Amino acid sequence: MKKILQISAVAILGSIVALFLFYHAVLFFMPLPVDAANNIHFSSQVLDKDGHLLYTFLNDPDRWQLPVDLKNVDRHFIEATLAIEDHNFYEQHGIDLPAIGRAAFLNVSHGRIISGASTISMQTVRLLEKRKRGFVTKLIEMVHAVRLEQIYTKQQILTLYLELAPYGGNIHGIRAASLRYLNKEPQDLNLAEAALLAGLPQSPSRLRPDRYPQRAKLRRDRVLLSMFKQGFIDRALYEQSIQEPVAVAHFEFPKKAPHFSRYIKVRFTSDKAVQTSLDAALQQFIEQTLKENVDRLRSNGVTNGAVVIIDNKTGKVRAWAGSADFAATRDPGQVDGVISQRSPGSALKPFTYALALETGRYSTTTILDDAPSRYAEYAPRNYDKSFRGQVSLREALVDSLNIPAVEVLEDVGFRVLHALLRDAGLKTLSPDPNHYGLSLTLGSPSVRLLELTNAYAMLARLGVYQPFNVLEKNESASGWRLIKDGAAYVIADILSDTSRLEAVGLYRSALTPKIAFKTGTSYGQRDAWTFAYNPEYTVGVWMGNFNGRSSKALVGIEAAAPLAVRIFDWLYTNKPLVWYAKPDTVVLGPKNDMSIKNTSPALEPGIQENIDPAKRPEIISPAGGAEYFISGIQGSRQEINLQAKAPKEAEKLFWFVNGSLYKTAQPNENIIMPMFPGKYHITCADNFGRSATVDFRVR
Repeated sequence: MKKILQISAVAILGSIVALFLFYHAVLFFMPLPVDAANNIHFSSQVLDKDGHLLYTFLNDPDRWQLPVDLKNVDRHFIEATLAIEDHNFYEQHGIDLPAIGRAAFLNVSHGRIISGASTISMQTVRLLEKRKRGFVTKLIEMVHAVRLEQIYTKQQILTLYLELAPYGGNIHGIRAASLRYLNKEPQDLNLAEAALLAGLPQSPSRLRPDRYPQRAKLRRDRVLLSMFKQGFIDRALYEQSIQEPVAVAHFEFPKKAPHFSRYIKVRFTSDKAVQTSLDAALQQFIEQTLKENVDRLRSNGVTNGAVVIIDNKTGKVRAWAGSADFAATRDPGQVDGVISQRSPGSALKPFTYALALETGRYSTTTILDDAPSRYAEYAPRNYDKSFRGQVSLREALVDSLNIPAVEVLEDVGFRVLHALLRDAGLKTLSPDPNHYGLSLTLGSPSVRLLELTNAYAMLARLGVYQPFNVLEKNESASGWRLIKDGAAYVIADILSDTSRLEAVGLYRSALTPKIAFKTGTSYGQRDAWTFAYNPEYTVGVWMGNFNGRSSKALVGIEAAAPLAVRIFDWLYTNKPLVWYAKPDTVVLGPKNDMSIKNTSPALEPGIQENIDPAKRPEIISPAGGAEYFISGIQGSRQEINLQAKAPKEAEKLFWFVNGSLYKTAQPNENIIMPMFPGKYHITCADNFGRSATVDFRVR
């Protein structure tokens, strides 16, 4: 007897040693793939500002797979999963030895596999490793399951399982399954639905409820029975739930705001949820309203449009519709008009007049000459090919006359306007202002709706530029002033003129929110624009055809303005209207004249009215025609001072290097520029458009 006990003890000890060695050998040669557990590739999700799902993209293995938070999963589903898969989950430590013994006995006695003993931890390991099934694989899974429980908490393991488990086809994880089959979040499941989904991972392809509802129901009823036997539910709830039909379908994942969502997907390549700034209710409204506006114009050959809305205070994009119908193939709807480049027509004129007003040389009653004019080889014409003679600055901007705008720009300087537009975020402009010349104010460059709308948001903030923001939780970037508040206020006052809205039947007195708005019609009537704003919102609308086809209906006030007005009507339904308080720098004169005071305190009396074009900045450094040599090791750089003597009335200097704006500076400010070998063409222009240039070489 003693010898038998000794042999038994040795055998037990040997088994323990063997298990110990086997356990550590597996972990050494085949370690648990912790990286895989920590780096699950989920489907990219785009959320609205309130955290609701807008759009879901397939992940890298082309699966629908979403992260899971147990707090957002109905408790019945968790109980159903434990009841049918691993009712001892919280008691065992990765493997269930009694279950293994019971399964072995049943399988041997029946001569076939009729019962398994995999715990949720073992199944999670299997989903992470994807090894070929077999006895050795089972042993490895057991080792890794024990190790998994040492690394992660029970809640973390259960979360992993519910993120990885297959639920049929390319659907993985409970959240994807709940949305796909039942069109609801896991937290909204009832008991019968929870039991239905909990039963699928055993054989997801064979039990898919959208294809095999009878099989799925039998499995669901078995899950409910297990829940009843294990005390998760009472008999009444069990009998009630098994009577419910299997009512599922094949629902599409949310695909709202498709153009915006694709922009987010490209810009933020993440397999996590991205909470954006989009307002889902506003987005739905503008998509429907844009479609209706296109349908109104379709008989006139207009097939598309785009809308973007920016919250002025934060710079957040609240709505983004890139076309009238994303699914349309003939038009084509998948082109994104919000970021496509189009000709803006007259939409750039307010920036020209803002620059003019802030010089102090212009007021709203300043008389401009709308008469035939020629500037070298350039002869601008008005849209209607007529001339009105002498008009006020206010009239010229309200009626969007071309010739006065060019006249003002010649005085202000097209380089200054070019620098302002580039600073205001119009990235599509050529870096060389000479590419446009005076035609810049008439819309000769191509622009994006998003960028130009944000430039108008700068006007809406009374001259403060702020980058647009597409993320809700992102801190809004601090803004910086590009235009004086007085000048921006006067522009808003001019653009709030209601006569144009009255002419096309869009103004309804007190019922219409007060807005500043500017329309634009591109050359050949290929694009119609409206930009509308008040202190809170800026709305940009483009109407046209993506193939560039023209239409007589593509006139800004007729094609785009009605949509912008309708959007503001919706924004201010049951909401108090807002408008600007007049800045102290705005001077009111007779006949509603407005001008800007204290523009340049250093100016002598009368000098604003008599700017001498011959007085221009004098570039002190670098020297024109000089050659500079870089000393030191190969590949090093050298710095040079950019310095100019400015006329005393100049307020800003704009330094251009080889045609591109390099720096905006104060007069007499010393600028440091790195030099590399090559030829350099330096231009220094002041805010009156007067400039000087030098050329030099670096060797």
